[in-house]
Parts: sequence; C-alpha cells; structure tokens
Amino acid sequence: MTATPANQDENPFAPGFGVFPEHVAGRKGEFALLEEALQSIDKSKIEDGLLKRASTVPIVLTGPRGVGKTLLLTWMEELAKKMEIHVARLAHAKDLPASDAMGRLIKGLARGADEELLKKVKGFNASIPGFGLGLDFKDDPADGFEQLLQARLSQGPMALLMDEAHHYQNDILGFMLQVGQQLISQRYPLVILLAGTPDLRSCLMNIEATFMARSESIHINLLTTKESKEALSEPFAKRGIEVEPEALEMMWGMTDNYPYFIQLAGSQVWKSLPSKGKRRVDIALVEKAREKISDRRNEFYDTVYNELLAGGLTSYALQVAEAIIRQKDATAKRKTIESVLQQKNSNLSEKKVKSIVDSLQRIGFIWQGRKSHMEAGIPSFFTHLQEMEQDVATEMGN
Repeated sequence: MTATPANQDENPFAPGFGVFPEHVAGRKGEFALLEEALQSIDKSKIEDGLLKRASTVPIVLTGPRGVGKTLLLTWMEELAKKMEIHVARLAHAKDLPASDAMGRLIKGLARGADEELLKKVKGFNASIPGFGLGLDFKDDPADGFEQLLQARLSQGPMALLMDEAHHYQNDILGFMLQVGQQLISQRYPLVILLAGTPDLRSCLMNIEATFMARSESIHINLLTTKESKEALSEPFAKRGIEVEPEALEMMWGMTDNYPYFIQLAGSQVWKSLPSKGKRRVDIALVEKAREKISDRRNEFYDTVYNELLAGGLTSYALQVAEAIIRQKDATAKRKTIESVLQQKNSNLSEKKVKSIVDSLQRIGFIWQGRKSHMEAGIPSFFTHLQEMEQDVATEMGN
C-alpha cells in the first residue's frame, strides 16, 4: 500500500513510531477490516439518525511496539475524516486520574460540535475554545460522557479510537465500552477501536464488559520475508534507483522482518546514497550504512533491556528465551513457559508467574503468535540479551 505520492528528494522511509512511511507493505487484511468497519457507519446507511443495521462489534488491535499499531490507527483516522466521520481519539492516558482521562475523551467528543448541540448537553460549565461553553462535568464526568456521545452520534457517524488502551483504568475503560456497546446495539453510527500491547486482552478480561469476548481481533507482529523485501525495495524502485539483489539480502538480514528495523535500515541506506550522479544500492553502499543501522538497533535494544531491568524481569526473560529457543519451531505454549518459570523459581506464586509473562508481553519481549504459541517479539533481541548478561557475568567474575 502506498501512503503518499513518491517525492524524489525526501527520505521515503520513516523509522519513527506511528509515522507513515511512503510505502506500507503487508497489512492488507488489517486495512480492509478497518475500512469495512468505517463503511458500516457511512452516512448513506443512516436513516432518521440511526443505522439501518447495527455497525461492527468493537475491534481490538494488539501487537508489540514498533510493528505498526499507531500507524493503523492514524490511517483509520485519516480515512474516517475523508468519509466525513467524526473521530474522537484518546491516547497517552497512562497514570491519569479518572476524571482527567474522561475529560480528555469528552474534549475529543466535543471537538467540532456546534454550539446549539453543546447547549443541550447537561453539565457544561467551563470554557471550550471558540464556544464559551464548558465540559468540566466535575460532578459526574461519566454521565457527561454518555450524554455527549449520544448527542454527537445523533448528528452523524463517529469513530472512537483508543490508543495504548492497556494503560486505561479498568473502571473507566469498562464504562466507556459499556456505553459504546449499548449505543451500537441501538444502531447509533459508532465504531470503536482499541489498540494496545499483547496483554490488552488480559486487561479486557478484568473489566465488566463480557460482550468484548465477541469483539473483532487484529493481532500484528512481524512481516513476512516477501513483505519486508518489498518495503525495503519499493521506495527506491519508484525513484528509478536499482537495488542489487545481494544488497537487498544484506539490508533484509538486518531487519528480523520487524517493521521498525525495516524502516531504520531503509532510511540509513537512503542517507548513504550519493547526492549526484547515478544512484544505485549495492553491497558497498549497504556496508557503508551498516554501522549506523547497528548503532540505532542497539539503542532500541537498550531501551527494552532497561525496561526489563526496571521491572526486575531480566533473569525471568532469560529463562523464557531459553525455553522458547529450545523448541524445534522456536515457539512455546504459554502454559509451558509458566511451568518453566515455576520450576526455576519455586518462590514464585502462580499469580506472580502469570504477571511476569504478561509484563514480558507488554514490553514486547515475547508475543502470542502462530497457533496461540508464544514466540520472540524481536528474535535478535534474545541473542542480544544473552550476550549482555554474559558480559555482565564476566565483568562480575573479574
């Protein structure tokens, strides 16, 4: 999928989280599902303020960091706006008091609403830029959310996008989903998407929203080898820049099929191209970019490693990595991983073991992939962790 027209001078790769690269490889099924959800609340399907048929169930999008969750949300937001669907997007709700988190969402719902509608909603008593009305709802922000959401939906379709949903407080998330599902069942034109790390599903099990068991699930992680090579080569090809097969293999070998590393490798190779004369990606050029690619990968590894250290998870992560590596297909059932942790750490309760596995998923160290088995979130990080711990052990031995 092409995100934007090719620009001959701009770097087409985007190794930032949530930033759209010029060419998006793979994810065709995910894009199709999100577009289908928006089509279900298209204005043409609304009659007297309600849909002729209820919209899709809430969508739960999960994956480790750097695999494209925020990119998918941004794509959906842009498409919704083109379809004249109002978008209320909430992110960065970690550690926010309940009233502040709800206040942010209420502001998202109110954005773009006309003054007459807001006047009809009970509880507005502070200023909104451009209106002179308010949306504090200090007495009952939850009631304000419900009123405003229903009022906005009476004016037209809405997509409610909740990023980093695993950070939301259970009572707030449960309430929002209950209200949203009730309005969906009443045929209001609403689509709900929650995005978060792989342990989001565990979070949803702890809230009173049993209907979420029937939600649509999108699990994303690594791209296929074919998709990775397409993502690396296509931006160059669009500019008439030849990528030699051997050079493509070398670039791909530094990616793990991990979307962030793909963009990182492509971006650094692009920066190594000569500014004048015939431009071609050959082995010498990739070799020139290799050191910077490696440095940036190590910076990323350090971030993950420091999170393991901060959570006291390093020794457990090593045990899990060894358990997965030992398996013939480099995957293991969650129950197997929990059993390994229990055997190696007899002082851990069953609840603590489950919490450790959830934390390792949240960080992106492991991932529930094929056949619901756990596998490496970033395969090369397993090796990197083992090497780092060996270095530490060697230093301490000295």
